[in-house]
Amino acid sequence: MDGNKNDVKDFLQNVSEMGSNALNVSKKVLEEGKEQVTLDMRRTRIMPERMESPARAHVFHEVDGFLAYIDENRTKNTVIFADVNNTMIYAVLDDGAEKGFEQIRFEALYHPEFVLLNKTLLDDTMDIMTFARNLMRNRNVLAGDSEKAKQLALMMRQITVSSKITACSGVGAKSVNGIMCTTEAKAGVAEDQIDLPDSIAVKVPIYIDTAPVQFDIDLTMTANRTGQVEVTTDNPELELRKFEVFQLIMERVRNFDGVLVTLGKPMTKEWAYNK
Repeated sequence: MDGNKNDVKDFLQNVSEMGSNALNVSKKVLEEGKEQVTLDMRRTRIMPERMESPARAHVFHEVDGFLAYIDENRTKNTVIFADVNNTMIYAVLDDGAEKGFEQIRFEALYHPEFVLLNKTLLDDTMDIMTFARNLMRNRNVLAGDSEKAKQLALMMRQITVSSKITACSGVGAKSVNGIMCTTEAKAGVAEDQIDLPDSIAVKVPIYIDTAPVQFDIDLTMTANRTGQVEVTTDNPELELRKFEVFQLIMERVRNFDGVLVTLGKPMTKEWAYNK
């Protein structure tokens, strides 16, 4: 008897905890004349109550929109952190919030012209033919005198149609980068000496929504063991130019009145408790 009471108690406890359910009752008469009652419990679907909105963690790629959003949602405890190493700017909308704070961030995106330049020419070693083709692909960002840029483009075109290219050291003012191009045609074989410059200047916007900046790409030409001519590119000024451009972005943020702006990035950690 007590066992049956416990079964009923447990059943009713489950019913109350579920909150919403349906009971089907069926009765069966046994051979001994006793009645057997069966309760079948079925859950009904309940739509959950609306939960609070998730914390805002928007990512902006344009400074004006980033600052406009901060202006609309800032509090007296809004703090802006500039992470120079990762070219990101974070904004904690309410750094004094007791129930957790929200942070948004600005991420500087590379400009498509710089993406192509970085992918094809910067900090790399390639054979002379590949270098010529890649330089032609980036001819729109060549800086300096337009006539010199045109002459350089013609040099690259001549290299790409040459049947044989050999290093030619010790000839000309730019002897370290001298090469001999051999071109075969129906009229015969022609050989032309080309002196590549020690460096080329490019002018390109590094990040979206920023002005173009100029920097040099140093060129070093060598011949590998198989005699193939290779060009190594180096751009020691680039990191400085990136920093300078990010500084200009930061100046726009620093002019934001009434908000603390500093270098760094937001960090949190768990509280330590005495045991």
